[in-house]
Parts: sequence; structure tokens; C-alpha cells
Amino acid sequence: MATSKTTKSSNRDTVIYIVVGVLLAVLVFFGLGAILSTSAPIVAVESNSMKPTFSEGDILILQGTKSTEIIQGDIIVFGAPESRAPIVHRVIVRNADGSFQTQGDANPGQLTYERNIQPSQILGKVILIVPLLGWVKIIITKIIIPNWLIVLGVVVVLVFIYSFTKKKRKANISFRKRKSAVQKEKIKTT
Repeated sequence: MATSKTTKSSNRDTVIYIVVGVLLAVLVFFGLGAILSTSAPIVAVESNSMKPTFSEGDILILQGTKSTEIIQGDIIVFGAPESRAPIVHRVIVRNADGSFQTQGDANPGQLTYERNIQPSQILGKVILIVPLLGWVKIIITKIIIPNWLIVLGVVVVLVFIYSFTKKKRKANISFRKRKSAVQKEKIKTT
């Protein structure tokens, strides 16, 4: 009976840790957003278009910046209708109308949507690069979410195998205890 209470307590503690972890992550994200004046303070790099400055899987910390403070050479993050993920490229020209042109350091030329980036599209300017930490996000968004049925199936199979082997182990232990008790009883009677 004590192991049942211990297991329930352990499961409850695990759930509490997960909930607290998720809440902390959300608070850090929105807290950083408020401090850095941007709706997207943390962005994972999803391509190698800016090599060697940074690579796919790196995390970028952004600072919200007025468009008048952005100069040629700054690395900005912006939303483009042609892309589901934010684009991270270097400013190469400020257009006369106040819009910007960008290009990835590793790209041979500009993409069409990089020739007229409006200030309203800009999420911020890169102020810090954290190598490799973005792989967690990339794995979740590119592998786990698109293949959620497969991942769910694997988890169900693993839980089934674990449960089956756990029951079998308990049965073996119980059998050994009974066998040992019978042998001790035989020894006493002889």
C-alpha cells in the first residue's frame, strides 16, 4: 500500500514540475519581450543562410528597435508573407521610402521579399547569439509536430512494453517469494 501512495505522490510531483517549468518558460518569454520591447525576444535559426555569423539551431535574442535606429549591417528579424518562420538577414540598404533591403550572408543574392521590408514587419535586431540551443525548438516543430501520430504511437508502444515488463517482474518476484516461503516451510517440517 505504501508503494501506491509513493507512486501517486511521485506522479503528482512530476506533473507539478512540468507545469511549473512551462509557466516559468512562458513568464521568461513574455518578461524578456517586455524588457526588450519586442513580441519575439527569442528566435531559433531555422536555416544556414547567415553562415558563418550563425547557423541553423542557434538561438537569437532580439531587441525591439525603432526603424530609424537600424543601419546598414545590422541583422534584423522580420516576418514575410512567403515564410512561416521569421527571416533573419543582414540589412544591406535603407530604401528612400524608409523600408529596408536584406540578404543572408551565405545567400548569393536577394530573395524577392527582401527588397521592400516595411518597418512594421520588423520584430527586432539581433543582440545576442546562443549556439545550438535552438535545436530543441527545431526538433519539436520540424519532426515531432508534423509526425505527431507516429510519435504518439511510439509512446503508446513504449508505455505498453514498460507496463507489461513491470507486471512480469512483479509476478516473478511474487513467485520467488512464494517458492522461498514453501522451501522454508519444508525445511521447518523436516
